[in-house]
Amino acid sequence: MEALRDRTIKVDIPYITKWKHETRIYKKTFSRERVRGVHVAPHTLEMAAMWSVLTRLEVPKKANLTLLQKLKLYDGKTLPGYTEDNVKELRKETVREGMDGISARYIQDKISNALVLEGEREGSLNPFMVLNELESGLRSHSLISNEEKRKHYRELLAVVKQEYEDIVKYEVQRAISADEDAIVRLCANYIDNIKAYTQKEKVRNQYTGQYEEPDERLMRSIEDKIDIPESRKDYFRSEIMNFIGALAIEGKVFDYRTNERLHKALELKLFEDQKDSIKLTTRVANAMDKATQEKIDIVKARLIKNFGYDDASATNVLEYVSSIFARGDAKKTE
Repeated sequence: MEALRDRTIKVDIPYITKWKHETRIYKKTFSRERVRGVHVAPHTLEMAAMWSVLTRLEVPKKANLTLLQKLKLYDGKTLPGYTEDNVKELRKETVREGMDGISARYIQDKISNALVLEGEREGSLNPFMVLNELESGLRSHSLISNEEKRKHYRELLAVVKQEYEDIVKYEVQRAISADEDAIVRLCANYIDNIKAYTQKEKVRNQYTGQYEEPDERLMRSIEDKIDIPESRKDYFRSEIMNFIGALAIEGKVFDYRTNERLHKALELKLFEDQKDSIKLTTRVANAMDKATQEKIDIVKARLIKNFGYDDASATNVLEYVSSIFARGDAKKTE
């Protein structure tokens, strides 16, 4: 209709460039009410949304800023050295940001394909299943004009997979180190040792009753977790003791949770110890003994309660994180 075309102006509307807004689209489309028979594992929709937004962003001109960091800045996250004004400048320096990239429709179609395949098995849909569908669809995507762009999109899938790996490693770490009593005991032991160290005293061994030198190995194993160098250990220990002393003057009791760095160090140390005790580098589904299986079941229960997994997806994510640590141990051995 030539007359209609004469009176029509085409206006291109940019795609969404905020990660959380893109995620909302998929969470609405694939809500629990609409997806039945298949459990959508945590982060599955978020990772699909992350990739779609990454394909729409222009590579930042600042050499020290990655595309993933740019996505997080746009999403409202904070990065050292960047303010809201810096984010506005990032947007201003772009030319066609949001005008190209992968559409939400493509993502929805591929998630639907993955759901159909997984629905036949009555299992749990995880991010890798969706990301694999997204990658396989690139070979026949009609709107990708050249191989260079196709290669770029595949590289961004690798970025998303690495981000997912970091997320689930953190969640498994939190699930393993969620034993509050164990953290309290570890903290008390650490405080006893740094107190003796800073005051040049000895520590009484609660088992033998003998007085011994402060356990330098224990103290450093905790401090190393938050990158406290050997040259700064005295300052860090004195800082902790001064803080405890100031609280005591006010009649208050020290709580490790009030010191973010120490809290993180204690969690990482406990995670390292517990990881070895539950043999996380072995196959989760085939624990060697009843005691180990009980510990694994506790971790799975925490993943289900605190992070939204079901039994199948919790087992899958533990298997995956186990394989990561197994690779790490293999590299250390080599």
